[in-house]
Amino acid sequence: MKNHFPLLLFPQAKIVSPKKKPSFSSSQLHFPEHGRQVVRLGEQLTSLQQNFEYYKASVNHSVLGLEPEMVLVIEIAGRIDDFRQAVEEIGLEWFGEWGIDDISPSDDFYEEPKTGVNSSQKNISATHINKKLSGSLFLSLSNEAGMRKLLSLWKHWKSKQKLPRGRTKWQDIFDQIIQIRHWGIKETLDETGMRDRWHDLLESITPGQSIPFQIELFYRKSPEKRRQRENAIRTLLANVDGRTLGEFIDIPDIAFHAVKAALPEERIRQLLSDLDSNTQDTRIQLFKFSDIMHFRPTGQSLAVTEDGEGGAAGFPLGTEDGEGEFAGFPLEKVELPPVAAILDGAPNLQHKKLKDRLLFDDPDNLAAEYQPGQRKHGTAMASLVIHGDPMENSSDPLQRLVYMRPIMQPDPNTKDSVEHFPDEIFFEDRIERAVRRMFEGEGTVPAQAPGVRVINLSIGDPDRPFIHTPSPWARLLDWLSWKYRVLFCVSAGNYSDAIDIGIHQPNYMALADEEKVAHVLKCIQSRLSGRRILSPAESINSISVGAIHTDNSGDYPPGQRTDLLPHASLFSPTARLGHGFRRSIKPEIFFPGGRQLYRTPALDKHSSYNLDSGIGKPGQKVAWDSNQPGDFSKTAYTRGSSNATALATRSAARIYEVLNTLRTELGEDIPEGLISVLIKALLVHGAKHDDGARRALDAALRTPENSRKFKELASRYLGYGIVDIERVLGCTEQRGTVLGCGEIHENKIHEYKLPLPPGLASTRVWRRMVVTLAWFTPINPSHRNLREAKLEFSPTGKWDSLPLKLTRQNADHHQVLRGTVQHEVLESEKQIEAYQDDHSILLQVACKKDATTQIDHAIPYGLAVTLEVEDEDVPIPIYEQLRARLQPRVAVDAVTGTR
Repeated sequence: MKNHFPLLLFPQAKIVSPKKKPSFSSSQLHFPEHGRQVVRLGEQLTSLQQNFEYYKASVNHSVLGLEPEMVLVIEIAGRIDDFRQAVEEIGLEWFGEWGIDDISPSDDFYEEPKTGVNSSQKNISATHINKKLSGSLFLSLSNEAGMRKLLSLWKHWKSKQKLPRGRTKWQDIFDQIIQIRHWGIKETLDETGMRDRWHDLLESITPGQSIPFQIELFYRKSPEKRRQRENAIRTLLANVDGRTLGEFIDIPDIAFHAVKAALPEERIRQLLSDLDSNTQDTRIQLFKFSDIMHFRPTGQSLAVTEDGEGGAAGFPLGTEDGEGEFAGFPLEKVELPPVAAILDGAPNLQHKKLKDRLLFDDPDNLAAEYQPGQRKHGTAMASLVIHGDPMENSSDPLQRLVYMRPIMQPDPNTKDSVEHFPDEIFFEDRIERAVRRMFEGEGTVPAQAPGVRVINLSIGDPDRPFIHTPSPWARLLDWLSWKYRVLFCVSAGNYSDAIDIGIHQPNYMALADEEKVAHVLKCIQSRLSGRRILSPAESINSISVGAIHTDNSGDYPPGQRTDLLPHASLFSPTARLGHGFRRSIKPEIFFPGGRQLYRTPALDKHSSYNLDSGIGKPGQKVAWDSNQPGDFSKTAYTRGSSNATALATRSAARIYEVLNTLRTELGEDIPEGLISVLIKALLVHGAKHDDGARRALDAALRTPENSRKFKELASRYLGYGIVDIERVLGCTEQRGTVLGCGEIHENKIHEYKLPLPPGLASTRVWRRMVVTLAWFTPINPSHRNLREAKLEFSPTGKWDSLPLKLTRQNADHHQVLRGTVQHEVLESEKQIEAYQDDHSILLQVACKKDATTQIDHAIPYGLAVTLEVEDEDVPIPIYEQLRARLQPRVAVDAVTGTR
């Protein structure tokens, strides 16, 4: 191991005033002429009025005690500032917005060329006519009075009259509207897949059976109105023999208001028939109610995302303790308080590898629901967090207890007892309660694990892949992360469907390994939309983790199994792939997840390969819950993003120990409130694209059409890269890592001075600089951007003009700014300029508002910078020269919290 030296810290950051950046001309959106827009919007508003009248007639509002209202959907091309204010000024209630970047251009709306393009080209530029447009969807609630005001403004605009004072913003709004319509069945039932789901379910369900589902409501600002809507939902359900399952959930901080409900099978059947025939029967009032945003599955099918867990009978179990790599693990009692937590299923606390290593907290007594052999996933995750992969060199167990809280339980309705959340339970509620209990306590119970800095969440919702807008679950993690200054490591999810490679098995086997990889990559690319990451992996404050197709289990008997991606540095063939919210990089990082094999199809029969879910090799060796009572030493081999996430959490706990050593043994003053965000920065800091994986993607997927955007495309498969955690735990003679952290306010800049080692001046050596900035942001759930704070680091000058002459590698330089981690890898082999001994690179961290009018809080951030040269044949003491020039160090400023 080459990491012999401790991490370094920057002196206190200098606070500097921001400078105005020069503005640049950009492309302009073309909007339709006024006459054309009058025709377009006239038709839409007429339809909107008719729908409003129909809605008043189809829902008996007098029985509900409510006035008729309708949710409007306004699709805008381009940007309109202060739209919320314009909406609320005419009496409409604002429900939210989200950005869209896939608007198809038309003859009315398209992007014009930038300034300077020959005017004759503007009408023939296919590049601009065919380019997807960006814009926003706005949601607002209108009653009859609001509709009248909207139509009055429309008449003024239509006839080119001056709009009333305070309403002039509607001039731009009407110019830029692509579509205005009401929120209806398409959104509530169809886009969530519920109509199709119910149709499929009714083909196999037992007559008379009750069907559970979830109702999500638009979030009303008034608590009184929220209670009124709850009563209305109960009435509408009762009218069709339905009922609520438990209480409504109401979390204002994430704008989440919902209830679990159930309807008899025959009612669902009749309701779908009425909907399909477009009847105005009053029985479908429930589906027409304006306050309902979505009908969704209840989470009954919610399962852990590790698909190798439920090995069918006949697959061999793993080895006994004492027969393999687990045998040498020490069993001494661990008592240090936890910094890592796991929210999962219940583990087998008596397993030899977990005994006395978990701080187990089960206030709901969920462990009592398990039978022997059912505590598989929680046991495996705890095993990986505590011990890692026992076949790795760095597999010493964690020095501290790990806090573990069960939040799932076995589903008695499945033969494999899949772990799930019951129909009447919101996973948002269980997670919020669990995290609050950790940090604040519950009732008279004090805080159970206030020192936790990272929480493992190796579960996801297979019924809710991420599409456009963050789920309530993701928003909850964002809010909890900000509130408690804690990092969530979240599984990106697994893709468990079969993979159809389009050619029969003999033809595939005749290919060379590189050809096999290229062929399968193209098949995955063609069906990429089905591999979206699973909620809550889109959480912007969390780190999402994907699985790499590798492990240390060695050779294995292939049997009738096939490795579809015989390339150790690529993502697992079961991987869920990005992007994240606003096309941010998700998952950000990848850890080993085990080699996933597929069952070999019969010769010349078909080309579809099904997942092999056995628990023998290959894979990662984990503690396993035996079906035999009293057997506490069983192990198994498992695979998936769950495993990768657990290894990321383990790495985060190891980073904590390094930071804690800096504080306790070296006297560094790192504020406790900034530990989690520094862990976040360092966890990503060790990530880098694998050269072999990058070449494989390039060979298989790069085309002339996508070459300019290939970095962004590749990030769906690679994220920021595979994490080499050993690189961030310490330094070597030729590699130095320097840390900074602080809390920054809006429109402030913190400037860090990175001294340049004099040994590099005027040399021609390969060098790399890695810079990672991570932060936690408060969220605004009603704004299209969600994150309130946007941070960014940049040098004072361009990278390639500074003495080290560095150029960006890996990720797209725009895409790295869309989340809450900016990770840049810069390299060069060019001649380095001559510079003086005291020369430095100035790195500036800037804070700007994003989804708010004003940031009311200081934003916590962590910064990591690594400078290195190749170890071999380069006798430049990078670390020592950095350390000497970073002295003397200055304590953390009590006011700014910066170093």
